[in-house]
Amino acid sequence: MKFADSPRVDSADLLVGRERDLDRISEVFEQRAGGALLLSGEPGVGKSAVLDALAKAASESGTRVLRAAGAEFEADVSYSALNQVLLPLHGSLDRLGATSKEAMSVALGFGVGPPPERLVVCNAALALVSSVAEDTPVLLIVDDLPWVDRASAAVFGFLARRLSGDRIRFLAASRTGVDSFFDGSGLPAYELPALDSDPAARLVDLPSRSWRTRCAGACWTPRRETRWPCYELPDALRADQRRARELLPAVLPLGERLQSLFVSRVRSLPAATRTLLLLATLDGTGDLGVLSAAARETNGDADLRDLDLAEQDGLVRVEESPRRLVFRHPLIMSAVVEAATSSGRRAAHRALAQVLASKPEQRAWHLGEATLQPDEDVALLLERTARRILDRGDAGAAIAALTRPADLSPLDTDRARRLAEAAYVGPRRSARCAARRSCWRTHGGRTPSTARPCTPRPLRSSSC
Repeated sequence: MKFADSPRVDSADLLVGRERDLDRISEVFEQRAGGALLLSGEPGVGKSAVLDALAKAASESGTRVLRAAGAEFEADVSYSALNQVLLPLHGSLDRLGATSKEAMSVALGFGVGPPPERLVVCNAALALVSSVAEDTPVLLIVDDLPWVDRASAAVFGFLARRLSGDRIRFLAASRTGVDSFFDGSGLPAYELPALDSDPAARLVDLPSRSWRTRCAGACWTPRRETRWPCYELPDALRADQRRARELLPAVLPLGERLQSLFVSRVRSLPAATRTLLLLATLDGTGDLGVLSAAARETNGDADLRDLDLAEQDGLVRVEESPRRLVFRHPLIMSAVVEAATSSGRRAAHRALAQVLASKPEQRAWHLGEATLQPDEDVALLLERTARRILDRGDAGAAIAALTRPADLSPLDTDRARRLAEAAYVGPRRSARCAARRSCWRTHGGRTPSTARPCTPRPLRSSSC
């Protein structure tokens, strides 16, 4: 696929102030015989919107677009992002040889068998995408790289370095300065800048010269939190202020931080709408069927029409093919969780566990998050899930999956056994987790303020 041979993004669909960036990204692809591009930028700068515009242009030119987006709540589910990308190609697995087909089926959870070697999965993914590209050009898009699971990130890195010709392209986006399991060293990159003041003024359509001066102080904070605050500004000003018939206030009504703005918008929604958004966030798939069923578990009178306000407010949208709920920006998902109470989050996890009975890994994870007291039944489900993950060859995710059932074990012998198994799989990480639990027990169930939480962070070293 050559972007030079593809129609440019239609002028009616151009993002305000992004014409030059879209052209530059297209030029990078055109100048290379084949390969990848990494897009970076500050939170809220518009990376996802740029990916949407490029995906639409490529699709309209006849290119097949395969997309995935990392999600914080799927970061420990091995090959979850790769599953998103390759799920539309499930019917093409027969094009692979027997060994590659079996490895891909096991890795993506479509079949059972011995854990495949990571290199075999990488080669199978490359062969599958290359086979499909013989029929039509392919564009692989991965958003939110910091939340892509380790196994998928390894495959994406393998693909990005081995694309050749002009039939396959790889485009990924990540926040500036945030680590991930994806190793982008040596790959071309483009940092998406913040909007200039003139496009920001066009964005809110305020002709006043005074507005242009004020916008520089409101939208161009040192954190460069620009795009969403500029969208919010017209609603915060009176009509005469927007038409430059009245002086703007000395301090424009903007939140200090982008995250605070998202949280305030979520909290202003009705309780039923917030519950649906929380269910959609914790589920992570956007499946409207799962969302509807889980909503009925929490409230028998729940209706998806309660999402209308969030949709009208621009927080979410419903994609038609396939029909699923999509958040406008990943920060909205974080804000939804932050705005929810701990009891509300546990209730949402319990509802999703009931609905996802046919998906044992997801069900076990939700039950683990919903459970407060030691529970051997839930611990056993999580332990079985960890073994399935380990069978797929993802030791890092298996360690994370083993530590939770250890916490939920009523008997000290079971707790010790599960911690020992986690230590056997990965001694370095499990040692940190065991020290954390020991500290927690020493202080009578209270974690001292100086202790750091034992949350697995993205590390590049495979030894972790």
